[in-house]
Amino acid sequence: MVVGGVALVTLFFALQLPRARMDNNIIAFLPDHVEERVIAKHFEEQYGGEIVIMTGLERPYGTVFDPAFLFRIRDFAKTVEALDLVKDVNSIMSTQYITSDRESIIVTDLVGEDFSGTGAEIAELKRRLASWDLYQGALVSGDYTATQIVVTLKALSAESGNPDVAAALALIRDLAKEMFAGLANVYTAGQPVVSATLSESAFADITFLIPLVFLVLLGVLAFSFRRGDFVFLPLLTVLAAVIWAVGAMPLFQVTLTLLSMVLPVILIAVGSAYAIHLVSHYRDEAQAKTPSAEEHRAFVLGLTGRLAKPVFLAALTTFAGFIAFCFAPLTPMRDFGVFAAFGVIAAFAIAMTLVPALLIIRGPRAPKVRAQKNVREHRFSLDRELAGAMSAVARKKIPILALTALVIAVSVVGASKVVVDNSMVEFFSDDTEVSRSDRFIREHFGGSAQIFVSVEAEDTQTLLDPEVLSAMDGLSAFLSERVPAAGKVTGFTDLVKRMNQLFNGDESPEGIPAPARTPVSEDPGDEFGFGGLSDFEDFGFDDPEGEVSPSFQSPAGFSTTPSAGAPATA
Repeated sequence: MVVGGVALVTLFFALQLPRARMDNNIIAFLPDHVEERVIAKHFEEQYGGEIVIMTGLERPYGTVFDPAFLFRIRDFAKTVEALDLVKDVNSIMSTQYITSDRESIIVTDLVGEDFSGTGAEIAELKRRLASWDLYQGALVSGDYTATQIVVTLKALSAESGNPDVAAALALIRDLAKEMFAGLANVYTAGQPVVSATLSESAFADITFLIPLVFLVLLGVLAFSFRRGDFVFLPLLTVLAAVIWAVGAMPLFQVTLTLLSMVLPVILIAVGSAYAIHLVSHYRDEAQAKTPSAEEHRAFVLGLTGRLAKPVFLAALTTFAGFIAFCFAPLTPMRDFGVFAAFGVIAAFAIAMTLVPALLIIRGPRAPKVRAQKNVREHRFSLDRELAGAMSAVARKKIPILALTALVIAVSVVGASKVVVDNSMVEFFSDDTEVSRSDRFIREHFGGSAQIFVSVEAEDTQTLLDPEVLSAMDGLSAFLSERVPAAGKVTGFTDLVKRMNQLFNGDESPEGIPAPARTPVSEDPGDEFGFGGLSDFEDFGFDDPEGEVSPSFQSPAGFSTTPSAGAPATA
C-alpha cells in the first residue's frame, strides 16, 4: 500500500511536468504592488507593449546603400510584419519622413513603394537620412555601414518569457540569418532575446547538471555501501522528491525561473541525506544471523521509529532555511523557497515511508560477515584518524581561534565590497552570440536597454507650453551630453522642432539641416540645469494660440501624441 501510494502520487506530479514553462523576464521578479511594476503597467496602457527585438545588420565591406541590400530589408520587414505576434517593423525601408510644401506638413515614407534603386533614389535617401539626426544611431550607424530593424511585438513586458514570444523571437532571428546570408552580418538583441537565451542556456545546463549530480551521488553511495539495494533506495527517494517538487509548480501555475531551475540539483544533494540515514543505520545494525520475515519486519519498523525524530529534526532545519525565502520581496525567490521547502518535506516523507516499505518487501538477507568485518575495520581506522585530527585542534586552541578571527575579518571586508549587478547579458561570456549582438547594438546604435520617461499634462496646450517643451528638450540634451551610458535619446520635442522648423524656415525645408538640441544651461541659478525659452518665438512658434497635434511613428518605433505624454528613450 505504501509503495503503491507513493508511486501514484509520483505519477500524478510527473504528469504535470510537461506543463512546466520557463519565464526569465526580470519584471516577473517584482510583486504587482511595487512602484516600478505599477509604472511599467502605466506605460503599457499609454503607449502599448514594450517588447522590442532589435536586429542589427552590419556590412563590413560596404554601406547600407546597396540596392539589393535595401530590397532585402523591405522583403524581410514585410515577411516579419505578417507574423501573428508582430505589431510593427521599423527600418529605413519602412519608417516615415517629415517634410513640408511650405503650406502644410507632409508625413511620407522615407523610401517610397516605387523605389527601384536608381542612383538618384539612393542619393535622395542619403540626403534624407542626413537631414534629420533622429535617424542617426536609431536606424543607421554614423558611418552608414550598419542599419537596425526594430520589431515591436503585440505583448506586454510581463509576457517576455511567454513561449509564444520565445517562438516569435526564434523565427525572426532565423529569418534574418537566412535572408541576409551573404549580404550582412546579423546581430539580434533586446530584453526578450536575453530572456530567451537565458532559458535555453539554463535548460541546457540543467539537463547536464542533473545527470551529473546523480552520477556523483551514485558514486558516493557505491563507494560507501558497496551494495546495489543500498545505492538504489536513496536514489529512488530523491528522484521521487524532485518530481513532486517540480511537478507541483505547474499545478499551481508557477513558472520556472533561473532560481527554481537549480531546485532539482539542490534537492538531489540535500534530500538524499534522509534515506542515507536509514540505509546506513540499517546496514550497521543488521543482525549477524539471518532473521525471519517477522523479525526483520519488526527490526525495520523499530529502526524507523527510533530514527524518525533525529531525521525529522535534520529535515526541519533545512525546511526552515528554505521557507525563510518566503519573506523575500521578489516573487521568484518566494516561489523558490516554497517549493524547495516542499521538496525537503517530500524527501523526508518518502524516505520514512518508502524505504522501510521496500526493505520489508525485499525481506531479510543473509549478512556478509567478512565484508562487514572489513568495513568496520576501515571505519575504526577512519575514526582514529579523525580523533587524532580533532585532538591536534584542541591542543592548539589559541592559534586556531586567531586564524578563525582573521578569516572572519577578511570575509567581512570582502562582503562589503560585493558588487550587485543584475545585467543579465553579462551572465554570458564575451564570445557568445547574445553578448556579441548586445555589444554591436551598443557600439553602433542606441543600445539594447531602454529607459522611458513620460511627461503628462492635463491638456495639449499645457504640454505645448514653451517652458515645458524647453524642459523636455533640456532633459534630452542633458542625457545626451552628460550621461555617458545614454546611447540615443529621442523625444516628442524632436518632432515638434522638426515640424516648426519646416513651417518657419527661411530656406527650402528640404535643405534645412537637423535642428540642434537646446544646450544644457551652465547658469547656477537654473535649478534643473536645463536651458530656458522666453516665449513661443524662441522655439519657432509664431502663434501662441495655435495648436499642433501631430501623430507620427518615430524612427525609434514609438508612437508620439502630445495629449498622451512624451516618451523618450535612452
